[in-house]
Amino acid sequence: MFSDMFPFMLVSQGSLDELNKLLKEPVPMNRFRPNILVDGCEPFSEDLWTEIKISQFSFQGVRLCSRCKVPTINQDTAIAGPEPNETLMKYRSGKVLRPDKKQQGEIYFGQNMVCKESLTEGKAKLVKVGDPIFVLQKVSTAAEAVA
Repeated sequence: MFSDMFPFMLVSQGSLDELNKLLKEPVPMNRFRPNILVDGCEPFSEDLWTEIKISQFSFQGVRLCSRCKVPTINQDTAIAGPEPNETLMKYRSGKVLRPDKKQQGEIYFGQNMVCKESLTEGKAKLVKVGDPIFVLQKVSTAAEAVA
């Protein structure tokens, strides 16, 4: 899996599960291309995280991840459809999450992040599957989240 605009893209399994409850056909996580996948938190709680710690590394939330059309493409068949973006537009758009801000037509799913320690020289940095994640700072609402 990979992200495109920032080095890290974090999504929770709970967020995908919540989305899939609303879809006629569930979509897999690989449609969203996160490289940090978390579990055990409330759906969309990752929207509010402004700083987390994994292993000995701190990650800063840069912005909510605005989605392009790639999640609408079935990776097995290469056929594009309206979902999941059509459903996401109804409850994950800028108009819904951030009514007083610009970018009303954007759809958000996940959090773009940077690793604070990635700017320093030294040994390679490693996080592993199963490493606990600690939320160090968060905002109260999605309207406060950086987008």
